[in-house]
Amino acid sequence: MQYKKFITGPLEVNTYVVAHPACSCIIIDPSSGCGEVISYLTAESLRPCAILLTHGHFDHIMGLNEIIDVFNGTPVFIHSGDRSFLSDPMKNGSILVVGENFTFTKDVSLLSDGTMKLDQFEFTVLHLPGHTAGGCAFLFGQVCFCGDVIFAGSVGRTDLPGGDFRQLISGIQEKILTLPPDTVLCPGHGGRTTVDREKRLNPFLQEKI
Repeated sequence: MQYKKFITGPLEVNTYVVAHPACSCIIIDPSSGCGEVISYLTAESLRPCAILLTHGHFDHIMGLNEIIDVFNGTPVFIHSGDRSFLSDPMKNGSILVVGENFTFTKDVSLLSDGTMKLDQFEFTVLHLPGHTAGGCAFLFGQVCFCGDVIFAGSVGRTDLPGGDFRQLISGIQEKILTLPPDTVLCPGHGGRTTVDREKRLNPFLQEKI
């Protein structure tokens, strides 16, 4: 499994393209300004079979229309807990933070915990509420795309609507820190890290809640 990171949007979101040798790919969290992503897909003859959203905040969804305008019909997946964010610029934060009424009103499919198969891909969806009610991470082998759940040395903020610090930490301890130590964590912002590093050094995870 190969993946490539692109930094997109006003809050420098990590947008990931997970590619398969059969020229299929999955896009994770496209923010605005996805021109480089689209150019890469075109150059590599990659056709997205899905767009996966780790959660519904504006900075992780504002590239949806850009991608679908080029790759028409690409299905979008989000957890039911965050589905309403897509059509509400107050909930997704776009109007409050960047002054844009961003909405995505096309049909979406819903994510749930467990194994998922899409085209050539098989991966695990980990529902991890706490940053938002519908926050998810996606585990592809030894690589986990974890959105704003956990970062290198930090965790997602929980002071926004739907946030719950105890729930977030509990989910991380139960579903992230129990992964193999060498599992690579690819967060929604900043550099990547590993389960082992965060278990040892992340100050938010050193005490039981």
